[in-house]
Parts: sequence; structure tokens; C-alpha cells
Amino acid sequence: MSMIKTENIHKYFGENHVLNGVDLEIAKSEVVCVVGPSGSGKSTLLRCLNRLERITSGKIYIEGKLIEHRESDKNILKIDPKEVAKMCSELGMVFQRFNLFPHKTALENVTIAQETVKKTSKEIAEKIGLDLLEKVGMAEKANEYPSRLSGGQQQRVAIARALAMEPKIMLFDEPTSALDPELVGGVLEIMKQLALDGMTMMVVTHEMGFAREVGSRLIFMDEGAIIEEGTPDEVFMNPKNDRTRDFFKSIL
Repeated sequence: MSMIKTENIHKYFGENHVLNGVDLEIAKSEVVCVVGPSGSGKSTLLRCLNRLERITSGKIYIEGKLIEHRESDKNILKIDPKEVAKMCSELGMVFQRFNLFPHKTALENVTIAQETVKKTSKEIAEKIGLDLLEKVGMAEKANEYPSRLSGGQQQRVAIARALAMEPKIMLFDEPTSALDPELVGGVLEIMKQLALDGMTMMVVTHEMGFAREVGSRLIFMDEGAIIEEGTPDEVFMNPKNDRTRDFFKSIL
């Protein structure tokens, strides 16, 4: 059973055809890295998977269950919103810009979803939150506010916050692009450990070293479509599509 599956996804913003017939399948424990030029639809694809954006047409499955089917920007599938919310909670997402609540401490940022969504008691939520902050190397900063944390530290808290909902799938949208170069390594190390722990991951990234080392599959997108995919070595060393070849020549 696939953890994520899409069939012929299209997404328009007005006249702009951002996703153009995307078919994708991700198996349990796969780490799928998505690369491509800016504006190729990578981030929009992630946002459609967790329904921050609605697709114009196509189908989305999570853990084998059809959670969205739209055609011509209209719903085809009638599904209980609570069931959709439950399935979407299986996806944790980490953004480029950390999106932490500035008026809450690191620990409070991690525990808020457990308390409000999962109705976990404050005591249990704090224990889980501290364990997660320890996991990402931020336990000593539990009571600090985001303004007193570096970008890399904020992104670690954001990862802990996403993990607090116990997702089965993690989506990363260029998680290191807003960081100073010296802060990138620490965040990537946490992501590597998640991969080693068997987390299913889809990572939009410009970090080609990470994609090559950690990714089990590499997807290259351009103009809203997947135009090449394979193992990282296959795509990096022997790209079959001219557009893929030109892209890697320009950045490597």
C-alpha cells in the first residue's frame, strides 16, 4: 500500500497552470527528494497533498484512502470533513519559514497542537514536547521564545512541532533555504536521522548532497510536471531528459 498516491493532479492559479498531470506514488519509509527550478510546482505539490491548496482536478490518496477527487475545480468525492482532517493529520509539514508562534516558547510551540487538536493533557503534552526537543537538540532552549533563537534552532523546533502530532509522513518544503550556510548541517542531520528511523519523507530541496546521500528516489520537476525520476545516482549521473541534464549542469 502506498503512503501517498496522486493521479493526474492539475492545479491552476487563474490562467497559470502550476501542476500539470502529476502522477506520484510513495511507499512506506521511502525518502523522495524533489528538485527542479524555481516555479516548477514543487512547493505547490506539497501544499496540495496536505490541502493547504485545493487541486483543480485529479485524485489524492493517503495510506490507500481516497481523500480528494476533484474535476474542473469541483468536488467529485463526498467525504466527511472529520475523516479528511484525520487523514491529513498523518502528514507533518515543515516550511521554509519556520512559522513559529512568536508569543509562545519553544516548548509551547511544540505542545499547542497536542493540547488543542489531540486534547492531550498539559502534563503529558509537555513530557512529549520535551522528549521531542531533546531529539532535535533543543531541550535546553525549551523556555526560550523564537526571537531569541537562531534560524537553525527555530527550524529544529518546527520539526519537533511537526513530529508532535505523530505523523506517518513528513513533508519538507525547502527546510534549509532560509538558513545561513553554517546552520544548514544541523537541520539536515536531524532529517537524516528521521530517514534512518524509517519515516516516510517527501523533501523539496536544493541540497543536492542530501538528496544524493539520503534520498531513496529523486524526482525532477519542470513546468508543473514530473519529467524524470529514479535513484539519485541514476538521475545525477545519467539523466535521460535534456532539461534535467541542463539543470544539473547549471548547478553542479
